[in-house]
Amino acid sequence: MLDNAPTGGSTADVIAVLRLTQMNAGTRAATIASVRALRAALTGGPDLPASDFFRALEDVAPDLREKLGARHGQVLSDVRRAERAWADVARRALALQLRGRLPTFEDAIAAAGAVLPQDAAQRTENALCQLAAKQATAPGEITATAVVIEQMLRRLRPEDLNVTSAKSLRNKLTLIRSAVKLVDPNAVSGREADVETLPEVWREHLKTLADRTPEHAQAELAIFRRLALRADREGLVPGEVHRSFLEGFTEQEIATKSDSHREKLRRAGRIWNEVAEETGLAAALFENAGSRNRLPDVSWSDVPEAIRARVDELTDRMVAPQGDLPWSSLIEEDEDDLGLGDLVVGGAVSEPMLAREPGTQRNLRDAVKRVWHASETAAAVKLKPRVLEDLFTQECLLATVAAIRAKRRARVEARGERWESHKKGRYECSVVQALYSVGKSCGVSEEILEPVRVLTIKLDPSVVGSKLKADGSVGYVYEERRIGKHHENMLRQFNDDSALSRWFQAPGALWREAERWVKRGKARPNLAQAGLARSAVIAQLEQRVTPLRRSNLARLRAFGNQSHLSLPLGEGEGTLILPAAEMKNLRSVHVTIDPETVRMLKRFIAVYHPVFAEHAGAHPENEHLFPGAARERKERGEGGGYAPGLGYMTKEKLSQRFRQHVWKHCQLRMDLQVMRHIAGKVILDMDPSAMGLVQEVLGHKRIETTRSYYAEVSKIVAQKNYLRLLDQYSRRVMSHVDFRVVLEQDLEN
Repeated sequence: MLDNAPTGGSTADVIAVLRLTQMNAGTRAATIASVRALRAALTGGPDLPASDFFRALEDVAPDLREKLGARHGQVLSDVRRAERAWADVARRALALQLRGRLPTFEDAIAAAGAVLPQDAAQRTENALCQLAAKQATAPGEITATAVVIEQMLRRLRPEDLNVTSAKSLRNKLTLIRSAVKLVDPNAVSGREADVETLPEVWREHLKTLADRTPEHAQAELAIFRRLALRADREGLVPGEVHRSFLEGFTEQEIATKSDSHREKLRRAGRIWNEVAEETGLAAALFENAGSRNRLPDVSWSDVPEAIRARVDELTDRMVAPQGDLPWSSLIEEDEDDLGLGDLVVGGAVSEPMLAREPGTQRNLRDAVKRVWHASETAAAVKLKPRVLEDLFTQECLLATVAAIRAKRRARVEARGERWESHKKGRYECSVVQALYSVGKSCGVSEEILEPVRVLTIKLDPSVVGSKLKADGSVGYVYEERRIGKHHENMLRQFNDDSALSRWFQAPGALWREAERWVKRGKARPNLAQAGLARSAVIAQLEQRVTPLRRSNLARLRAFGNQSHLSLPLGEGEGTLILPAAEMKNLRSVHVTIDPETVRMLKRFIAVYHPVFAEHAGAHPENEHLFPGAARERKERGEGGGYAPGLGYMTKEKLSQRFRQHVWKHCQLRMDLQVMRHIAGKVILDMDPSAMGLVQEVLGHKRIETTRSYYAEVSKIVAQKNYLRLLDQYSRRVMSHVDFRVVLEQDLEN
């Protein structure tokens, strides 16, 4: 026994001290498990004073060894390790001080000094003090929990903590998070090794949850582990989990994870609720764990045949404008025919085809089935729709709008926000507009469609007023078209020159991270390093070649007879050519590739492309620069697709990985679409009148599109330039004016 064995505290405090002690994760988990095992053998589970707990080690009775089982020797050895940790006066005092209250940054500084080496503890203290100074307060006034600090850390820039690079900022954020985790009463890791320290009742319940969780849903399993560990710290068994506990757990999960974690939390909540209801578990249920669809899902086959037939006939005549069907397949082969012959499809003269994107075709069907379902379920609709014309009645349309707004109101109030009934919504307007488009294309009479057109104007949130025209008709005033709110928030960060500087350095920073395997002497890069190289190439292409749209970037072909890239054999410039048929606005792109980007592309193709091809199971004849397992080929119509192994990485997955890499290594929140906006912003920052140049760089078909998107940016830049010119002009004028102060007494004399 130790001579200075403490007498205060309980076994719960002993476990708290172990979490503040320097030891690897496996040893800590085993020690905590042994403390709980001995506690269970002594009392059956409840806490007991630490002095009584460690007194049991003085003379271990045979019956106690029998209760501990075959591992009694190891358990007792681990408990003696816990006793040595408990004897540390500083750590014990800190654990007892934190009991029953929320920790502060001062507690985190003390914990870092007790656990970390002197140099690391000093750097941690500096980082915490700098963060407190950034918040204009003292370290003792900030609560040191993950829920509190994560909201601060997500808004920090390198300059806020007196560093100049994203890497230095990440290092300081890591120090802050590690120190807070030492004292945060809710900080749990959720590793599988931590589960071994849990009571049997929790391990059994986690097994039940794991059996109901899909094999690929590892994030949901980690959520359940963190929930169990936190509940166990608060002394709760599965049946005692209450509503306030789940609310606090959900709040912490949202605060400490990325935005995409919300949906994972919802899926985990649904599994928890289902298991609780099936097993009769007397535990609280997760709220807001249901479906987030605007309206209940409806199958197209549920719609009456008379309605479906008219719409299917319409969509069957639609083709994608980027389709690459050979024109010769539409011509009858007749050597004697001097002309091109009749356009035929299947041996018959073809009817006019409607050029519509595959997404537009789905939206049209979606509008029809949404209006039909809302009409079927609404009591106010007396005449249920059975043919297409029935959908255009005022009762059906108003029932649809009411259903959409009721669903939106429920989501708003569930977030604790105030519902604004006067605020217009974009979705209900788009549904009615899509239905109007279906009716017009299907030949519904103007008499039936006119009320629908009037309703779309009333619902359109972009209509800000009306005016009387010279001919006596009523015209409507629309607000300027703007960038979406999400992208606008991303773009706003680049008003700071430091953010633009990090963006311009992003290709090199990502490329250096990707090439680390070379310095480490590895034979080839792994998939994570290849992903960094891909993000570096994307940033380089967008900055130094041309700002491509996400779809065209994902579909870039680097091999085969239809390659978009033409690279020289040696040094020099390359060429990027995108045919008009593959572009959204049917305008081709023909630009040069600078030598530096050519070298990066060659290195990527030679070293990193084979890693992606192997991982995706790509065919040797796959032509894409970014091969993937996806088989969809939207540019060839709704039913188009690639043969196995010939597809490309989807634009959604490409943008997701790029967004993660740029945030981690450059501290910038952006995606592939924002890169195009940055190109326009940089030009307008230098010259607000260069709207035509922005149009050419971004490939807009009409200058009105460019002006509408960048009107706000152009106004802000124009204002800055006006103030700069005003300042120059005022200094010039003031230099020629001689102000003389004449005193009153001088005038009297």
